[in-house]
Amino acid sequence: MNNLVIDGKIVEYEIIYKKIKNLYLRVKNNKIVVTSPKTYSKKDIENFVLKHKSFVNKHLNQKTKTLYDKKEFLLLGNPIEVITYSGKTLKIEENKCYLPDSISDSTIEKFYKDITISLAQELVNNELKVLMNEFDLTKIKFKSQLMTSRLGSCKTNESIIKLNSILVRFDIKYLRAVLIHEIVHLKVKNHQKAFYDVLLKYEPNYRHIRKELTNILKLYQI
Repeated sequence: MNNLVIDGKIVEYEIIYKKIKNLYLRVKNNKIVVTSPKTYSKKDIENFVLKHKSFVNKHLNQKTKTLYDKKEFLLLGNPIEVITYSGKTLKIEENKCYLPDSISDSTIEKFYKDITISLAQELVNNELKVLMNEFDLTKIKFKSQLMTSRLGSCKTNESIIKLNSILVRFDIKYLRAVLIHEIVHLKVKNHQKAFYDVLLKYEPNYRHIRKELTNILKLYQI
């Protein structure tokens, strides 16, 4: 980890060297991360960070949201009132979340995973079965996991689609868009023009939705 003074404050930043041509700057989990070609010196990188200090200050000052808030439960973009009780089962009734007083983060995460799989299956069985009738959706098997760098992935030879469990916290349109993206991958590999031709046929607003989702995810510490 390296230190740099920005507007009188000492901030930490991390350098990740890769085989790329340009410098890339992001703030993740309230930390500056610079991805750099191996040809750039530390001084070059620090000058690059200072050049973008307004961006850095803005994002370093943002408060990150916790994924497992015991005071407010987020589901499909709606905050749900949390009621702590002495039972053992997490349940949602009448727009209230009944949360066991000794519940672990892993139990909450399992709940989100199960909901993610259930909603994806519901979309495939209903709307997407009609919309994407050129695909055989009957063989798809779903998995869910909290992932730090991917929203979804697929194994084409096994028809397995894995979805990031964070998606179910937000509006259903984000889960739907990622699901369509992965379904298209079952037929078209990579991200060439042919892939986007098919993807945008089924979700014309994909790029806009994806950009919105990227901005939302910046607020969370994963």
